[in-house]
Amino acid sequence: MKRWLGTTLLLGLLSACDVASVKEAPSTIARNQCQNNEDCDTGLCGSDQQCRSRTPTLQNVLFEVTPPADGSPIGGAQFLLLNNDLSEGSANLVLEQISQVTGKVTAAKFKCMPRFGQAGDVLVMANDLSVPAQVSLTPTTGALGLYSPRAVVQAALREDKYFGYSVNVPPGYYDIYVQPNQQPDQSCPAPPLLLRGQQVKKGTSTLDFELPAPSAFEFHVTWPRGDGALEGWTVDMLDPESGRTISNRVQLALDEGSTTNYHATLSYNRVLIVNPAGAQPGDQLLRLSPPDGLPESAAAPTVLMARSALALFDADSGTLTDFTTLPEPVHVVGQVTVEDSPRPVAATVTLVATEITGIDSGVLTSFVRNVSVGANGTFDVHLLPGKYRVSTVPQAPLDLSMLEMAPLGADIRTWTVPSSPSEQQGKVIGLSKALSVTGRVVDASGDAVAAAQVQASASPLPVTPSNFLRESLAGSAFVPRASAGRVTGNGDFDLKTDVGTFDFSVRPDSDTGFSWLVMPRVSVLPSAGKYLGLISMPLPVPYRGTVTIADTPDVVPGALVRAYAYLKDGEYTSNERSDADSVLQVAETRSDKNGEFTIFIPAELNHAPDHAAE
Repeated sequence: MKRWLGTTLLLGLLSACDVASVKEAPSTIARNQCQNNEDCDTGLCGSDQQCRSRTPTLQNVLFEVTPPADGSPIGGAQFLLLNNDLSEGSANLVLEQISQVTGKVTAAKFKCMPRFGQAGDVLVMANDLSVPAQVSLTPTTGALGLYSPRAVVQAALREDKYFGYSVNVPPGYYDIYVQPNQQPDQSCPAPPLLLRGQQVKKGTSTLDFELPAPSAFEFHVTWPRGDGALEGWTVDMLDPESGRTISNRVQLALDEGSTTNYHATLSYNRVLIVNPAGAQPGDQLLRLSPPDGLPESAAAPTVLMARSALALFDADSGTLTDFTTLPEPVHVVGQVTVEDSPRPVAATVTLVATEITGIDSGVLTSFVRNVSVGANGTFDVHLLPGKYRVSTVPQAPLDLSMLEMAPLGADIRTWTVPSSPSEQQGKVIGLSKALSVTGRVVDASGDAVAAAQVQASASPLPVTPSNFLRESLAGSAFVPRASAGRVTGNGDFDLKTDVGTFDFSVRPDSDTGFSWLVMPRVSVLPSAGKYLGLISMPLPVPYRGTVTIADTPDVVPGALVRAYAYLKDGEYTSNERSDADSVLQVAETRSDKNGEFTIFIPAELNHAPDHAAE
């Protein structure tokens, strides 16, 4: 492949500069060009004199199309076109017309019947048994880690007769969450309703939601101390896959005549799975939470438990017996500094309890503290005694251009906080320099791919029940940071990162004829960084198409088109959503004024070497 420079090259020729000086110019841009197949390694030189792959492997992708926000019905909407087979060499993208979804939420099956409110009362039910509610529609692709904005609408009183809603969304499959407006009291609880995989068809459609008669779960807690420590604690029920609340929230009450036994009766709705057929919802989680508004010094954990672990003999009730103590908090004072230096550092410190002293190891607890540390580097926090995962992120960014000194990386360490003394000082967190991810990028001819953008972003974890439980216990998960950069004239790059796992990409300018280089799950180890070595750009596979609107002659100019590969355990899979656990962006372009576009898909994903930076 040869590298060219457009205007700079022309000026260089006019001034009789040699080719070497042009290649070394700061603005030199690498381009995918060839004269014959020998210039393309294992690929071929196409009729447009650009190298192409002979054997593409990424033939099944997800396309995300976002038309420009121009005031049209589809303007700014996100269209997700799943399972696009590219084996035919074209990528025409047809956007279904925006669907108007209307409907209402009714409660005809309720055993208790709230009345239609009078003047000055809360409107709880209309004469047709419709109720006010908030309806949220979230595209199901969120389960693959792709950000998908949800549509939220309120079912409001219409024509003074009924509560109804109307919302415009692209056709597709949605997880729908219905939250009835809470009644003034709990005499007639209306828990939320969650439906997974509901299809929204094109055109105008009606989606009415009939709230089922809620199921009941009797929750009991035995607190042998009888000291009133659970006064004001509340319990609710969660769907483990989405984290959505599916019950009302009820405050614990003492059993009549008892000082040690508490109870709460939850009203909940079972998760309804519309698609895929036959799928089963996960085991619900119960969440026991301390009272709202507790002062920080009165630290208390949140307790999570699987419903099945409580209801061994009766599916409609369960008792928590292992949670029998609350340790006394301790006051911890510390400082964030530069490693091996007294210089203080402004940062954010997150402390996540992995073990709490005195609480049975079989009881799952969540206790998290987030502390903002000022320029003096000092912080103080009340903690429960136990073991903690402590992550510290400096406020200064990793972008070298914004700093006068080398950037500092985030720090992750383990602390043990003893039960005594009650005042503990001297905790110091020393931040070291950020880690380096380095390498050299070349094309099929071994020439440097100069001026391409280099990016790294934290690899998302697929959303699964076990991951949700882990994140629930961990609170705010630590997300490793990475700087961005460009490939230099000789092909080198140097990014600064925290410790973590990243999806790495090299993104040449869209008019160069190159595809992206995409390398998933690059692990950056503590004190080592990562040397990626000499990396060859994958040969591109061009796909041409037009963005159009279904059932019309209309094209969509200026649409943002992104392509994502399906992944399973970090490797490409062609089995679409039935097997994939995440997606990873591999290309991006825009349609022109005629709605036409060319997108370069990499022939394959690259993989990081095992060796670390020296």
